[in-house]
Amino acid sequence: MKDKIEINKIEVNKENQLDDLYNNSAFTLEGFDTSKENIDKLIEWIDQCGGVKNPVSIYITKGSFMNNKYGLTKDNAYPEDLNIVSIKLEDIKNIFRLSVARFEIGARWFSDIVDNNIERQNQINGIEDEEEF
Repeated sequence: MKDKIEINKIEVNKENQLDDLYNNSAFTLEGFDTSKENIDKLIEWIDQCGGVKNPVSIYITKGSFMNNKYGLTKDNAYPEDLNIVSIKLEDIKNIFRLSVARFEIGARWFSDIVDNNIERQNQINGIEDEEEF
């Protein structure tokens, strides 16, 4: 019988925590119900797909903190109390198995979420992207 996975819930409330999630391209779900039951199911699913380290840390960021950090406004802003749940890739044993399976549940990499939000916000603000050649 497998050992029960210990889950450490961490509230993200410092910019360096977001930077760390970005730099680690953390596995992320937007709008996730953070009840114990749902987090347990998520960790069980990830463990079946790619395996998780024990203990595993799950990072919970509020939409309001994302809006403030990345300057998200208008249609691009998150609802203030929206939960964004992330798990660092270093806590996942087989990232390659999870990279395709994550689409089944709408998960993305944190860095992709941030980059897409910034691109959309720049369009709202009338800032054009510079193309690299």
